[in-house]
Amino acid sequence: MRLSVAGFAIAASLLLLRPWPVLAQSASSSEASVPRVMQFNGTFRPANGQPPAPVEIVTFAMYADETGGTALWQETQNVTIAGGGEYTIVLGSTSPEGLPLDVFASGQAHWLGVHVERAGESEQPRIRIMSVPYALRSADADTLGGKPASAYVLAEPATSTSTAASGKPASTKSATTPGATTQSATTGWIPVATDNIGGLGNSVMFQSASNFIGVGTQAPNDAVHAVVNDGNGNFTGYAVQNLNPGALAYSGMLFYDHTGALTQFQGYNNVTHEYRINNIARVSPGGAFNGSINFMIGGTSRFLVTSGGNVGIGTTGPGALLDVSNALISSAFANVATTSYTGTNATGSRFVGRHARGTGGAPTALLNGDNLVGFIGQGYGATGFSSGRAGMFVQAAENWTDLAQGTNLTFTTTPTGTTTQLEQMRIDQAGNVGIGTSVPRNALEVVRTGAANITSTSFGGETGLGLQFARGTAAAPSAVQAGDTLGFVFLNGYGATQFGNGGAVVGAVAAENWTDTAQGGAIGLGTTALGSTSPTIHLAVLPTGNVGLDTPQDVHGFLTATDKLQVFGDVRVGTTGTNGCVKNFAGTGLIGTCSSDRRLKKNITPFGSVLEQVIALQPVHFNWRVDEFPDRHFGDSRAYGLIAQDVEEALPELVVTGDDGYKQVDYSKLPLLTIQAVKELKSENDALKQRVADLEKMMKELLATSGGR
Repeated sequence: MRLSVAGFAIAASLLLLRPWPVLAQSASSSEASVPRVMQFNGTFRPANGQPPAPVEIVTFAMYADETGGTALWQETQNVTIAGGGEYTIVLGSTSPEGLPLDVFASGQAHWLGVHVERAGESEQPRIRIMSVPYALRSADADTLGGKPASAYVLAEPATSTSTAASGKPASTKSATTPGATTQSATTGWIPVATDNIGGLGNSVMFQSASNFIGVGTQAPNDAVHAVVNDGNGNFTGYAVQNLNPGALAYSGMLFYDHTGALTQFQGYNNVTHEYRINNIARVSPGGAFNGSINFMIGGTSRFLVTSGGNVGIGTTGPGALLDVSNALISSAFANVATTSYTGTNATGSRFVGRHARGTGGAPTALLNGDNLVGFIGQGYGATGFSSGRAGMFVQAAENWTDLAQGTNLTFTTTPTGTTTQLEQMRIDQAGNVGIGTSVPRNALEVVRTGAANITSTSFGGETGLGLQFARGTAAAPSAVQAGDTLGFVFLNGYGATQFGNGGAVVGAVAAENWTDTAQGGAIGLGTTALGSTSPTIHLAVLPTGNVGLDTPQDVHGFLTATDKLQVFGDVRVGTTGTNGCVKNFAGTGLIGTCSSDRRLKKNITPFGSVLEQVIALQPVHFNWRVDEFPDRHFGDSRAYGLIAQDVEEALPELVVTGDDGYKQVDYSKLPLLTIQAVKELKSENDALKQRVADLEKMMKELLATSGGR
């Protein structure tokens, strides 16, 4: 706060020299007396840089020291502040006597201190009062030993009175003598001294016929009724101030009951700035406290504090330390909402529950199983509210110390047709979730008498189960390595005394060392052999899509497959008897008992002559170039077959060229072509046999005609 003191001495001296009106003061007195007030001009600039309020509360004090010391005099005023912060006040105007004479009696230097009563403001550097204001000392010339001259006038003899016909004393009037005062008090008005020599006039206080006291009104509605007209909220009609600076000093009110017992106090602490409402009513003197504090609107309780300490909002019978109800409020719900505005802080509203064993004065540590806090649901039955029927509880998972404070989170419900609350789900101290069990052994364990199915349903989206794995830690994960198990579904059963190790398993493994662009994986299915307790992987789907069934394992213990389907063992197809067919992509049977009914076929034409082409085919023995074509997974043993290029010259329809440019032979057609070639050979053989038979007949006939010669 900055103050402008230019013209201070001049303004003060003008006030001291010009007449200052005093209520009901005589003319001679007003001209002769020196007014004990001083005008002061200042400017207020708030320390927080914001504009000042239209009206500020300011304390002005006189000191004998430039810094420190005790105030010789002080007063607090409501000061009207102009738009630029300027203001003008009159020091001493809050007291009928103005500034006390003894402040300036010593003739020593004095300083004025100014403090605006608002947060962040402190007393500004004091201003030395110049010589002109010390003219107040000249006021002693109006008194004799500090008393007015009228104090030394001899009292007049009492005036005589007469009795009127009514029997009442007739009104009289004192004789006016030099120095006497004017008596102008009116009936009902409580008089006020208008000067220092006994003058009386009407104060602002009025006493009605009902003995009610009105302040600023002639129609009080209660024992004390104060009326103000203030549009700025600076005055309320009642003010209390305790000047004691002690820690237990309060400015407030006391309430007594009809017996005279003190029942309530409310007030403001000068040091802690606490506003206290304290109902201390008792059942009997020295007995238990039985008062309450009730905040009401329109005669309806909105906030009640009972003598037992329970707080009720919307109820006059709170059954807990805080009971919120819509029993007295026109609302369909008794909602409790918290809203927080935290700027850039992501933390929102919180509900915090705390628990300690022991007492408030001597708390002790929690023990394993103690509830820290609970959220409980209760309902109304036929005759009253139930106890807890469902809830959520935070429990200690161990005996607590300052370094060990494990917790569980449990959820309870009540089965239909019962009143027994049961734990249904738990999240333990390790983060394991148990549904139907309080001791989950894995991240999620579901236990139930009867079906324990898990269903995931999606409408318009995806539904699935995701299993993920990483090496390292959650804070510092590292890449998966070849052979690592990515996840598995473990299917288990109960033996004679306990659950087993798993009757079957479906799992996935990493097929290579993972990077962000290389993440090969494989799936395996395993079963447990009869008489065993350890599952074994029997089928694998490899990264290539090849399927291995009981094939050899690689270095990571996973099955291999060099073709789309590789089986170590016999393969059986069909359903009954000798049926069962293996077909090619076109649906043509390759081996087995395949469909061939005429009724299923059309456009039937017999094979043409193929004997010459079949004869042109040359079966060979050979070895595969395994080292040159490792990705084809050829065997290294002696093989046999046909050469595609040779076959293509004789029977081009048996040869196809793959996308890689290498030729392939359709060996499935060879048996049919062989049949056709055999038929052709049979036909030729039959013809030859007939020719031989004909020749033999001719020979017999020739021999017969020649006589055997």
